[in-house]
Amino acid sequence: MQALIIAAGMGNRLGGLTSDKPKALVQASGRELILRALDFLDHPDITERIVVTGYEGEQLSAFLAKHSPDVRTIHNPRFREGSIITVETALPHVRGDMLLMNVDHIYPRRMLQHILQHAQGITAVCDFDRELVADDMKVKLDGKRRVVGIKKTLTEYDCGYIGMTLCSKDALDDYRGGVAAAHKEYGDSANAEAALAHLACNNMTIDICDASGMPWLEVDTPEDLERAETVLRHNPNFLL
Repeated sequence: MQALIIAAGMGNRLGGLTSDKPKALVQASGRELILRALDFLDHPDITERIVVTGYEGEQLSAFLAKHSPDVRTIHNPRFREGSIITVETALPHVRGDMLLMNVDHIYPRRMLQHILQHAQGITAVCDFDRELVADDMKVKLDGKRRVVGIKKTLTEYDCGYIGMTLCSKDALDDYRGGVAAAHKEYGDSANAEAALAHLACNNMTIDICDASGMPWLEVDTPEDLERAETVLRHNPNFLL
């Protein structure tokens, strides 16, 4: 399975922390976010790790060449636009099963094993144990627990998306088509999840992998970073 890490965005919500470096190089409890993402992907089923760079891409590529030279980098020059373009930039390099994730999420390693055991086709990783707020990606399900809607502004929803999508090789063409169609329909500012929304609205089966009960962190703001550092400092088993 190839793993794609989206690391192209400008990280504006982190303020001065990203004024001269990409979000991927912001440290959480002494370790860069990109290295924490790569730690998570250290699994025998992950055959290739690809990082899609954008803002301060040369700096990130140089860092990876030094600290993780086996990682492949692909640059998205249109990083100021929506993450749908970042996904489009990477998809020509995908040949088989794929895991798509964001660089600003910190997950425990046990979550990857759980996902690999329970995901098939096109799968959105979700949980049911959070109180979702305005900026969270919300997911509406049908009676078979398949995705029928995914968007931050949903007013009726069942669970929250936690930043990872899996796509098996046999569903890759469908996913590519969904990305292209979502870009065309929603424009350059569309996010990556718009592809799932488009596919779900056009009767494509989008399953979920329920990761409820497993902790994870998102680093979008200085407050998020402070919380992440507190959790990582006081819970040595968090990442296991």
